Amino acid sequence: MTGRILGAVLAGGRSSRFGSDKAVALFEHRSLLDHAIAALSDQVDTVVICGRDLSARPCLPDRPGPNLGPLGGLAAALRHAMDHGYEAVVSAGCDTPMLPADLVLRLQCAGPVSFLRELPVTGLWPAAVSTDLDRFIVDSPSRAMRAWAASVRAVAVDLPRPIANINTVQDLRRLELAS
Repeated sequence: MTGRILGAVLAGGRSSRFGSDKAVALFEHRSLLDHAIAALSDQVDTVVICGRDLSARPCLPDRPGPNLGPLGGLAAALRHAMDHGYEAVVSAGCDTPMLPADLVLRLQCAGPVSFLRELPVTGLWPAAVSTDLDRFIVDSPSRAMRAWAASVRAVAVDLPRPIANINTVQDLRRLELAS
């Protein structure tokens, strides 16, 4: 893949397991959202935030509307990518503050459509599948990233080490203790 890549931090969730807005929760004096943005920034051409407006960066509302989970954010990013000449989108959740520096390369090596097996919200999606995702959201009863990935025959990628995924306050405390 040689074209421009859009990074998309999916941040529209309700944070119900966390108990408060985890995108703004602090880790090492910066929000989880800021960590995710920084982790993607060096690997892509531009980063957008999907599902909320919390930053000076471009923010996209979920598509076609709210409460669709990560698929709504990904749909918004894919449409933005198509409309602005990006070849692909690399997505990640705002709750993954420590993405590997070679994430995009690992995803690209797996194939043109790929995702992390342990964190399916993190993936490489060609902009051309935007219309497919719009249709999937309308036609499929599932809002699961794995179901979407299967529908476009995405390749699951395994990393040598697990990535911290912050779903609860306890997850954040464990990460703080480990770093």
